[in-house]
Order: sequence, then structure tokens, then C-alpha cells
Amino acid sequence: MEKVRILIVDDDPSIVGMLRKFLAKQGYEPLVAQSGKEALSAVRRAHPAIVLLDVRLPDANGLELLTQHLYPELGDHRVIVMSGYGTREDAEQAVLYGAHDFLIKPIPLSRLGIMIRNCLRLNQLAQEVTDLSGRIARPAPLRELVGMNPKMLALVERIKQVAPFDVPVLILGENGTGKELVARAIHTLSPRCKGPYVAMDCGALPETLVEAEVFGYERGAFSGADQAKLGKIEQAQGGTLLLDEIGNIPPAIQPKLLRVLQSRTVDRLGGRQPVPVDVRIISATNADIERLIAQGGFRRDLYHRLNAMTLLVPPLRDRPCDIPLLAHYTLLAASRAYHKPIRGISSDAMKLLEGYAWPGNVRELENCMQSAVILADQVVGPEHLPDQIRKPSIRAEGLSERRDGTNLRQIRRRAAEEAERAAIIQMLAETGGNKAEAARRFGVDYKTLFVKIRAYGIHPSSKSS
Repeated sequence: MEKVRILIVDDDPSIVGMLRKFLAKQGYEPLVAQSGKEALSAVRRAHPAIVLLDVRLPDANGLELLTQHLYPELGDHRVIVMSGYGTREDAEQAVLYGAHDFLIKPIPLSRLGIMIRNCLRLNQLAQEVTDLSGRIARPAPLRELVGMNPKMLALVERIKQVAPFDVPVLILGENGTGKELVARAIHTLSPRCKGPYVAMDCGALPETLVEAEVFGYERGAFSGADQAKLGKIEQAQGGTLLLDEIGNIPPAIQPKLLRVLQSRTVDRLGGRQPVPVDVRIISATNADIERLIAQGGFRRDLYHRLNAMTLLVPPLRDRPCDIPLLAHYTLLAASRAYHKPIRGISSDAMKLLEGYAWPGNVRELENCMQSAVILADQVVGPEHLPDQIRKPSIRAEGLSERRDGTNLRQIRRRAAEEAERAAIIQMLAETGGNKAEAARRFGVDYKTLFVKIRAYGIHPSSKSS
């Protein structure tokens, strides 16, 4: 197996001798350059994985050499800067210029060893990101399901197994985990890939409009129906229909959807004859369907029709090893989208990302990287991250626990949910059960209120206590 090459750029014989001995003992192949000119020649000739770069060289300033010559040759995360006269400002400047890290002489060898291992790990991640980035610009069924965690690898394999077979699929997972990406991958890998892919959020419309949106209607079916309209099911003819947040679909619509699954026909509003349909239905939800069934909010027979196959998308907190890869992947995508050549993520920022619980999952991480790209100049540092990730006091708030194991944040959340539930019940009573009016008075959209009503198990007959 070929050894990892590490280039030492320093003109001090004692430092060079010590580093050569240390690197050889660690199993690396040490190379030596005593000037800036020799360093550039060695980089182009030997392509070292890492460069240990002294700031003061006989013919060059190490930082200038880094930003003007070495960085374009090596890319990010491959240079560790060394100096006998270093300050914090020098260290920050070195990182901004593209260095992985900064060491003050005399070199602490144990820390250097850790830096090298971290640097090699980031190099590996960078290579994986490069491989992934080559697929961003062209359609690929699984290109955005990034991750090396066993749960994600198992999910990808299950998608490959399920996609060719024309059966309904139920995708379960928290908000932001990528359920729609899974649905799109299934469609793209299926025999229906040349047909349409149609997605509908079942909680995005008022209950009175859901039936018309899903099943369509004929001209004159109701007041304002000046012309016929195909519903989402017919729009997906020959392809795939994703019913996102299926747990929000109104109970009155569920028997009609069940009929579609059983008979493979659609009854349009105002129609006289059932219309044959050839559609694969995929549904997704973050809700506890079994709980909804127990509460009478979801039909058990419809549930069994929808989940011929069930896929579970793991939350990001269950796959922490994927955070660095996802962070670099989303950073690269944002950098390209915003036309800002951000070089990478500092080690301190990465530690914060890896230590955060990510309640919003991959979507939250993506948003975080997008804002970081906007704020950063060259390298994403801790100061470019949101407060809840960057500030220990805010992060610790979610980690503090009582002796009985109850999370303090959970206590506050439950109290807030109880108060919110009571307020919704009271508002529905005041509006006579009119959800649209209640949403208007609360200052939220209809979908938000509808989702909360379902989540809290509120029925028209509910009364606040």
C-alpha cells in the first residue's frame, strides 16, 4: 500500500529532522523543501497529501506562498502552517488563506498527529464531495441521498429493491429528513420513470378544496367550476403521485381515496362515469399513523392499502457520521448556487456542526450552509453559524436534564403545547369550528393550523378544561 506523502517546508535543520523522524514513525512518507521555490516544485512533482509550511522561508512569506501558489495547486484542507512567532491573528489569517490549521513552535507532536489525521479525513470527505458534485448537474435517482451511515445505506438498497415493483409505498420520517427525495428516487428508478411525477401536500389546502384538487371535477360541478379540471391523480396518469403528509388528509376524503386504490378508477366531482387511472401512489408522513387510527382520524383499511412497503428515513441525529459529508455537500451546492467560491469549513465550525442535535434534520443543515455561504468570505467559521449552533448557552439548554431523565426543553415544550392546544380549542369554539377564520385570527396559514389540530387530536366537540 502506497504511503501518504507529507511535505515539510522549513529551512531549520533541527525542525526538519524532528518532523522527518516523527512522520516516518507514524507510517507516512516525509518529503523536504527548504524554500518556497523548492516547495512549489515538490508539490507539482510529488503531489503530497499534506504540506507542513513554515511562515518564514529564505525566499518567501509562507502565508503569501499559500494563498498565491499552494492553494491553487492543493485545494483546501491540505496545509498546516507552522511559526515560531505566531499569534492568534496569524492563525486566523492562515485559516482564511486556506490552511487547515496553525501550530506555534516548538511543535507539539501529539497535536500535530491529530491534525494530520483530521486533515486526511477531510481530504477523504472532500474527494467524496467532489465525486458527488459531479452528479449535481445531471439527473441521478439517488444523488441527493447523501450518507455513509448504515441506516442510510440500508435505505438506499431498499429503494433499489422496491422501485421496480408497482406497489404503494409509505415513507415515514421526521420533517426535513428527505422523504420527498426518497419518493422521487423511487419514481426515477421505476418502470414509470418516463411518466409524470406529481406531488401534493395533503395539508396545504382547506378541507373544502382537497377533494376537488385530488379527484378533479367536471364543468358545472359546483359554483365557479367554469371548466373541467383534472385532479392530481389523473395528472399523474402513467406515472407516480406523492401524497405528502398523508396524515393530514381529511377523514371525509379517505373512503374515496381507498376506492381509487381498490378499483383503479377516479370519480370526478360532478362526473357520471368512473375514469380508469394507472398511477402508482406513494405517501409520506411525519405523523404517528397508528395514533391517528386509534383516535379515529385515519382509516385502518386505507393505511394497510398505502403501506404495501414501508420505508423509514432516519433523522440526522441518528447518523452523526454523515454530518461532515452533508455539510460539505450542501456547502458546495450553495456556493455554486450563489456564485461564491467558499473554500471550506473551519475545524472549529465543524466541531459545532457535529455537536448539534439538528432537530430540523438535513433541511436545517442545508439552510445553515446556505446562510453561512452568504455571510462568509472564504472559509465558514463559527461566527457564520446560527446562534443555536454557535452559542453554548443555547445549545446546553437543550441538553440539560433532570436526574429522572426528563429533558428541560421537553418540559417547556409540553407546557407550551398544552397552552397552544387550549387556545386552539377556544378559538374554534369562538368561530363555530371555522378553521379558516380561526387561522386568520391567529395570523397563521390554514395548513399550519390544520396540522396542529391533527397533531393535538382536536375534534369539533373538544372543550378546553
